[in-house]
Amino acid sequence: LFSKKLKMAARRRRAAAAPPQTPDAKAPRSSSAGHLPLPYRPRLALLLPPLLAVRLYGALASPITDCDEAFNYWEPLHYLLYGRGLQTWEYSPVFGLRSYAYLAMHAAFARLASSVLRSKVSVFLAVRCALGCTSAVLEARLAARTCAWASGEAGVALWALLLSSAGMWHAAVALLPSSFAMLCVLAAWTAWMDASPALPAGSPPADRSVRKAYGAAIFWVAAGCLLGWPFLCVLAAPLAIDAVVALGLRRFVARALLAGALLAAPSAAVDGYYYGRFVLPWLNLLLYNRSAASGEGSQLYGVEPWHFYLRNLCLNLNLALPALLLAPLLLLAGRLVPAAAGEPPPRPGRAAVLLSGGYLWLAFYSAIPHKEERFLFPAYPLFLLAAALAASEARRVAAALLARCAPRRAQRGREGGPHGVWPPLWGLPAAALAASALLSAGRVGALVSYYGAPLEVYSGVSAALSS
Repeated sequence: LFSKKLKMAARRRRAAAAPPQTPDAKAPRSSSAGHLPLPYRPRLALLLPPLLAVRLYGALASPITDCDEAFNYWEPLHYLLYGRGLQTWEYSPVFGLRSYAYLAMHAAFARLASSVLRSKVSVFLAVRCALGCTSAVLEARLAARTCAWASGEAGVALWALLLSSAGMWHAAVALLPSSFAMLCVLAAWTAWMDASPALPAGSPPADRSVRKAYGAAIFWVAAGCLLGWPFLCVLAAPLAIDAVVALGLRRFVARALLAGALLAAPSAAVDGYYYGRFVLPWLNLLLYNRSAASGEGSQLYGVEPWHFYLRNLCLNLNLALPALLLAPLLLLAGRLVPAAAGEPPPRPGRAAVLLSGGYLWLAFYSAIPHKEERFLFPAYPLFLLAAALAASEARRVAAALLARCAPRRAQRGREGGPHGVWPPLWGLPAAALAASALLSAGRVGALVSYYGAPLEVYSGVSAALSS
């Protein structure tokens, strides 16, 4: 009996020392401003499988939409694998505009695939499947990181847009340097988000993990510039400026030189072997396109008005385009709304820095007379990230206005709606995402139905020749 009394007294002392709990302390916290509840953080394992399925379908069904992909990359890749292939003038040693180092990365996997698969069509599809799977993994990582960096709803919206975007569907599986640059952007911006939350104001970060994240972002940008699309430096200019401010000029230059040395040396060796002399294709491409100012260079292949890319984005992004264009205003408005419990505080300044490269890219290429759809591939992830953040902030601002103008209705919505949010604040964004997905599905269906004949003919001719 005495022992029981001692135990009961000990329990009472522990209970008195414990902090008081509210009745709903264990319940998932929800946001009156419309955010998903705090525990809702989808993991990579949940985000990845749907992306893989869509990208694999794209690898098998997406037509080749650009003649450069066929003759500047698939034909030289066929030459590297089988010793035969057509050559365009860009691969002439006189010009040296295309990098064999970019092709060598794909040739290594293609040679491995050809040792297992006998059909050339199967090797072709295996390379596309590898490109699609790589893109799916990087897209899922960016979406998962956005959930932690911004909010769960923004990350899920980004994932849904990446999954349903018609532009991403064919850009992810294209054998083009601009598609490779897009993959590098996905990896670089994920690393940049890893560095961004821990940034102290006005001083370089002392955390080693932050410096490592910046180093990874710098490396992926260098890879995209040197091995893929040298114009990527325009899109990555805000990242470079932010890294200089955060790391200091000396640390930034050291990491940039290290990344350049690791990538430029093997790239120059591969290109020198195939061209028979020292060649820097990325530099030659920049110099060649510089002559566009005099009416030569890329202008020889057609010019388009400044609004060409806006019209093109209506097809490839559809309803995400208005959100992209309104994102700066919505992020600024979101700064006036306090953050919900458990959510990161609004950071329109950081978001503006992260997204500014996409707007800079769109303005830069809209000012160039010669325009092609593939030139926008590297910025697709940033466009969709801007649209996702804009949608999240728009709903948060709408919820705050509702709470101010109609507090009783907002309270009833929090009590009866899913996750404590007034149902229309969930229904409208969900309906917009569904409508965008349907429009994208129509675009994908049109591409497959009306432009899929070459792939069907290729498969049939290959089977006839092999038999």
